[in-house]
Amino acid sequence: MIKPKRRIVTGLLSGALGLSVFAQEPAAPAEPAKPAKPVEATVDPFKAPDNVGAAPADAEKTKSGLASLVLKKGTGTEHPTATDKVKVHYTGWKASDGEMFDSSLRRGQPAEFALNQVIKGWTEGVQLMVVGEKRRFWIPSALAYGDEGRVAGNLTFDVELLDIVKAAEPPKAPKNLTAPVDAKSTESGLKYKILKEGEGDSTPGAEDLVDVQFSAWKADGELISSSSGQPRPAQFKLNELSIRGWAEGLQLMKKGEKRRLWIPAALAFGSPPPQGAPEGDIVIDAELVEFRSIPKPPPAPKDPSAPEDVAAAPEGSPKTESGISFKVLKAGVGDKSPSDGDLLKVNFSGWDANGAAVASNKTMDGPMGLTLEKSPIEGWVEIFKSMKKGESRRVWIPENLTKPAGTGRGALTFDLELVDFKPEPTAPEAPADVAAPPADAIKTASGLAYKVLKKGTGTRKPVATDAVKVHYAGWTTDGKLFDNSIQRDEMAEFPLNGVIKGWTEGLQLMVEGEKTRLWIPVELAYMNQPGRPAGLLVFDIELFEIVTPEPPKKIEAVTPPIQVEPPPKKIEAVTPPIRVELPKPKKKKAEGKKGE
Repeated sequence: MIKPKRRIVTGLLSGALGLSVFAQEPAAPAEPAKPAKPVEATVDPFKAPDNVGAAPADAEKTKSGLASLVLKKGTGTEHPTATDKVKVHYTGWKASDGEMFDSSLRRGQPAEFALNQVIKGWTEGVQLMVVGEKRRFWIPSALAYGDEGRVAGNLTFDVELLDIVKAAEPPKAPKNLTAPVDAKSTESGLKYKILKEGEGDSTPGAEDLVDVQFSAWKADGELISSSSGQPRPAQFKLNELSIRGWAEGLQLMKKGEKRRLWIPAALAFGSPPPQGAPEGDIVIDAELVEFRSIPKPPPAPKDPSAPEDVAAAPEGSPKTESGISFKVLKAGVGDKSPSDGDLLKVNFSGWDANGAAVASNKTMDGPMGLTLEKSPIEGWVEIFKSMKKGESRRVWIPENLTKPAGTGRGALTFDLELVDFKPEPTAPEAPADVAAPPADAIKTASGLAYKVLKKGTGTRKPVATDAVKVHYAGWTTDGKLFDNSIQRDEMAEFPLNGVIKGWTEGLQLMVEGEKTRLWIPVELAYMNQPGRPAGLLVFDIELFEIVTPEPPKKIEAVTPPIQVEPPPKKIEAVTPPIRVELPKPKKKKAEGKKGE
């Protein structure tokens, strides 16, 4: 399968910092604090306190469900904000059994992190503190790591705030947000100006790893992202950047050089841009701190099913205008070919020039659905537009036309079959109540709201370990449709323990044949992760089938040294309903789980 790593500016600086999960919005203001009587800290810092299981009656409680109690008064007067960094000592226990699962005291050094990079209970709770203060927090699972995984359920922490590091002022946008007349241009349309000369003569190659200090703005001066104030420069491989203009500009630079790049939309995030990425031209100030080559991994083994002519097209093969060679393996029928806006059903298998497999839908239930404007391989578009229904071709696609999914794999060869095509189904319209759940919607304790749109015909409800087959459509609260299975004309199938929490909970309330509308709050959706739909999300879901996984086969006792086959590896599931560039081949039923 082709699955390259791709990054955008807004995601370059995200990372796991000890307790960190995803950057969260600043916590809601806490309820007025009740005077709390300081209590003595636990003598043994690693032993679970007597009240580890539940907050006492005199603990402060906020609207979110967070409870805390002051163990030692602080010496400071200022509270940190969600964008500040803090230095703390802490110890954490599971509320269920008192097991200590983490402590900075055991490591012998304080932890330092930004408050918008940790679990929500910490983001909210530490903002209640002042320097020198020590508190005990009782954090419900919804504000911690959820109800799955090793550190699941309600958690209890002792936290001492040692220092507050105020967030740096964001870098100001340059005055010349459009390129001045003395800016230099490349053939692609990128414009640049050298702000500081570099050293030496070497410049990075497309596959090099670079360390870069940068700030990026939209054309109107709004800051997109910046490495300013971070402990270290951003680090990435140039061929992993989806911003082609930035990758091009950095390859022109020398170590220590600083440039201002004016990047047109076509070399930035495209039009329309991916979900969550900025639209239009962008401006980047970039300083190349360092660059180095990364050893290439050994080539993948040759696929036994790779054709003999995988490395190059036979001499005399016809070519398209863009340089794609092809040969017809099976003639099609009719005289019509797909056009923009059509939905295609295709079979495909692909290999690199060495015969290593890169993608195939052979293990899927059937052909893959796609539209030409969302083709995972640029070169496919031209080929499919000249094919007839039922036709099969072998195509040799040069590297420059394998984007985006073929990045770094060189030229690719595909066997393509156009099974069928038809006009794409109409996009589902946003419901009238997309902005907020109506008064007659049912609400659960987690904050999920739902309303049955069509009664089901079944009686059984799925459990979290079941897989389901559904059609769905998802909108943000402004009515923007961000994903749906209807226009792909194929049902989605996935295990309920491998999706966002709102789906896991909501689908367990449904029976086969039922159609339900879900209003999923951000903490049960994508938690404002970069590149994912933000805020409260609305889904219409129709449940067609519940697929219960087969129980594991009983292993008969054997006499050593006969080796028993190991259990299947845990499967990391992609969180639907976001669609990746190419679908993963459908795996045999497994018992794996997906962590968010």
